[in-house]
Amino acid sequence: MALTVVDQAAAPGGETVTIKLVIPPAPAYARDIRGFIDWIDAENFRSITSRLAGKFHDVSEDRYFFAEIDGEIVGQMWYGWGRHAQPAANFGQVFVAARHRKKGIAGRLFSAFSRHYFDNSLPIAAFCTTGSEWVANIYKAAGFRTIDPKAGCGPLYCPKPGQPETFDEFAAKFYCGQCAERAQAVPATMEYRHELDCVLKFTLIRMGMLPEPFPSFQQACFDHLDGQGDIVVFLSPQKCPLGWRFTPRDGAAPRGAMHPECRI
Repeated sequence: MALTVVDQAAAPGGETVTIKLVIPPAPAYARDIRGFIDWIDAENFRSITSRLAGKFHDVSEDRYFFAEIDGEIVGQMWYGWGRHAQPAANFGQVFVAARHRKKGIAGRLFSAFSRHYFDNSLPIAAFCTTGSEWVANIYKAAGFRTIDPKAGCGPLYCPKPGQPETFDEFAAKFYCGQCAERAQAVPATMEYRHELDCVLKFTLIRMGMLPEPFPSFQQACFDHLDGQGDIVVFLSPQKCPLGWRFTPRDGAAPRGAMHPECRI
């Protein structure tokens, strides 16, 4: 585990808030965070604890920012990317304990993320989702913008300098020429999770082709790890992920998602 104190300041109530950057494997944090996030859905709970424990460290980079008061976790924020060239990042899992809200903790977490993301990390862009306009406005202050320029909330896109200003332009560049040849099916890992559950999903949204409900690649990976089926990723010859398919072992229908121009 790598741990760095990146910020420390007094909160309005007088407590000292310490912001720490934690780079997995961090098994102690994977254990200690459980009580703080015991209310979230099973997929995200497993994602957080598994990533902190370093279970995907061979194929995925993850960065966790924790806000602590007297050693207690009172806030968190995460982003991560795959171990390959030109990765896309997923940002999110922003939580602040109810009794410590309105103390500027979320703002300090965002500041820590922004410094790290824009100054020190490899992703070409970061992606997340929001369900309300007031939350989206907070994210926009950190450089995010909606994938639909006219929308007040929804999926968000945060480009690095030099990347297209709009998501539609980013997606066009990301997939340009990638579907000219047949894609190859390879055994799936979490390496391309963010390109599939974010970039591909958001692209299908903009095309009006999003299946309902949209299947989660991450959950399919968990199901594979639990022995419930096999999963493959479809890569272009240039190693761009274009889709995926999970085939259950119980004979149920396969599930997955694919760029509409992909050929297999």
